[in-house]
Amino acid sequence: MPSNPYPSFSVPRNATVAEFCHAGAITLSATVLLSACASPVESLWPPPSESVQHTVSVSIDTWHAMIAFPREEGTGHSAFGSQPSYEEWGYAERAWYLEGKTGASGAVRALFWPTEGVVEVGHSDRVWAGRTPQPPSDLFSFQLSEEGYQRLRRHLHTTLLNDEPVASFGQSVFYPAKRSYHLFHTCHQYAALALREAGLPISPFWAFNRTSLVWQLRRAAQLNEER
Repeated sequence: MPSNPYPSFSVPRNATVAEFCHAGAITLSATVLLSACASPVESLWPPPSESVQHTVSVSIDTWHAMIAFPREEGTGHSAFGSQPSYEEWGYAERAWYLEGKTGASGAVRALFWPTEGVVEVGHSDRVWAGRTPQPPSDLFSFQLSEEGYQRLRRHLHTTLLNDEPVASFGQSVFYPAKRSYHLFHTCHQYAALALREAGLPISPFWAFNRTSLVWQLRRAAQLNEER
């Protein structure tokens, strides 16, 4: 990344205490953001141009993140008859997403108390960014090496507690998640952990909301272009 990606500033000699503190806050913020910059796993990502590559897409709307794999006609197996174009994986709190226990009390429960999570495996002819009911949305696509792709797929499957569905809506099936849902493990951290397994420069620790995950994905896209 650039040697100085953040705006520089100077503190006047006659600066007040408030101005000095403000300048210090800017420095601290820049330092925190800089420390969030994870490095790519060189042996996994980006893949060499002459190697076998696989595409993965990441959709992020106002609240949710989904990882999608394009599916070719006639490959794989679908329980829904005709072969959809994408297979998507996401993560959510079971009570909020499946049982309708929402509202202020639901938000407090979901964020501040470890509760049961579910993993969504969906099939659709469009990625989540193109059909979400909660825009705005962002869509990022990355090429993965064969090993990075296989590591990502294995990781996603390990997030399932078992293979017994707990619910099914439309072309999405929900499975019990191995890890609980809470403030430090939401759909954003879930996606970040998976992408890190594929070698992308994504820090799960800093994927605490939509903004921080999108910032990291944009940086990864920029690094990919530079390379």
